[in-house]
Amino acid sequence: MLTYDNFIEQVNNAGFWTPFTYYISPEIFTYAHGGHNITGQAYTDNPDTDTELWKIRAPAEKKLAYGFYFNGKRGYIAPRFYSIFIDAFRPRMTIAERCETGKLGEYEKAIWDLLISSGKPLSWSDIRKNVGLEPASKYNTELRQLESALKSLQMTFDITIDGTVGYLGCTTVDGWIPQEWLDMNPRMEQKEALEAIYRQAEKISITGNARKAFAKSLKLYKSFT
Repeated sequence: MLTYDNFIEQVNNAGFWTPFTYYISPEIFTYAHGGHNITGQAYTDNPDTDTELWKIRAPAEKKLAYGFYFNGKRGYIAPRFYSIFIDAFRPRMTIAERCETGKLGEYEKAIWDLLISSGKPLSWSDIRKNVGLEPASKYNTELRQLESALKSLQMTFDITIDGTVGYLGCTTVDGWIPQEWLDMNPRMEQKEALEAIYRQAEKISITGNARKAFAKSLKLYKSFT
């Protein structure tokens, strides 16, 4: 049976874990492709074996980052790779500059403004309520747009899942990331950081073309240059 501590260790060894990786274990391979019942491990409420709980436990304990980092799909990033992802995918334009040039969407700006004004992590329910999309059942199209904005801000490493306020609860990356994570690597130029990620992705890939897992993220980055 896969345990939380073993999972953390293996993701740390791999550097990051995404829907295309099979490097870690067959169990995680199943989990990566949507399996929610790894030998009965999901939805058991046991924090040491429940794979669903790890999605919030790992970021809450600052063991791993978890979010929609990989083409808008969920995955984990180990501390030693997190600053490299920031250098690879966070736009050089600030949020304010993106707003001023009209390159940031309405919901992206709304989420960002909410997090800045609150000064704390916000749950998905809080975010919906504050942008006027409660109750959720009435706003299907708008909710999809809001969720897309939430993913986009994670793909650009402006916000991240916090783990303390539910599965989609977020906070700003700058307010969440431990300083020691930033100190693990020297700052890199975007191309250098991207190549470092590609090299590691190809080591742990099961697809044969790991770079595809970052194509949408890279396109989003380029839209802000």
